[in-house]
Amino acid sequence: MPGVPRRDRLTAALRERFGADGREVDGAVCAEMQAEARRISRHLDVEWVPDGGLVPDTESRGWPDPDPAVVAAIRAGIGHERAGEVGVLRMTGLSPLELAAPFLTDAFEALRDARAVVLDLRANGGGDLDTAMAVLGWLLGPEPVHISDVVSLEGTRRWDSLPHDEPRRPAAALIGAGTYSSGEALAYHFQAQRLGPLIGERTPGAADHVTPIVLATHVRANLPRGYVVDAVTGANWEQDGVQPDVVCAEAEAMERALARLTSR
Repeated sequence: MPGVPRRDRLTAALRERFGADGREVDGAVCAEMQAEARRISRHLDVEWVPDGGLVPDTESRGWPDPDPAVVAAIRAGIGHERAGEVGVLRMTGLSPLELAAPFLTDAFEALRDARAVVLDLRANGGGDLDTAMAVLGWLLGPEPVHISDVVSLEGTRRWDSLPHDEPRRPAAALIGAGTYSSGEALAYHFQAQRLGPLIGERTPGAADHVTPIVLATHVRANLPRGYVVDAVTGANWEQDGVQPDVVCAEAEAMERALARLTSR
């Protein structure tokens, strides 16, 4: 885990809570460990697998590739619609760009002549940052924009928006409790780039990049491997969540966004 001060705080908190704990590990212990760890890293997951038989990892294997057929069946979680002159792009996830690209292209083309756009991220649980950069490029226009840096033990990776020929236009984004991980990243960067207001409820606050690791024959986890530095704010949304500009119940967010963009 990069970020030495926070890593040391996490280690100290777990040792203080569990260092003298003689219980056998089970589902309850895993849940307690996850709850304690999430006070410092909101995206750290510890899962108890009752059937066991897992082979502990000695190195990170990374995330498994998704099944293209499954991604295609749900159109990569991408939907679009029109509300008069306002276009709505709904995204319930961020599938790898090579799989999401055809569905993004369809949506972008369908919304090409919309006077304003709403980006609905209320059910976006995260995924691939390349896809997030493609959406930001669609909103930001034809020139690449430095969006963020991700710092890990392997070094620092710079992320830029992927240029798109659409002109910049009025926009709003919808967020809430279901906006998570890279879904939160897309919302946070949308706000930092001043693309428009965020409308809805505060997000959970999971900013770390994580990797899946099998820790024991009955335990697997998602452990932090990198943290985000936004190019504009120099910070991220860890623990605090992404804060909406217009606070309202998630169920009211679309109506509020459409009213705002229509009045403009």
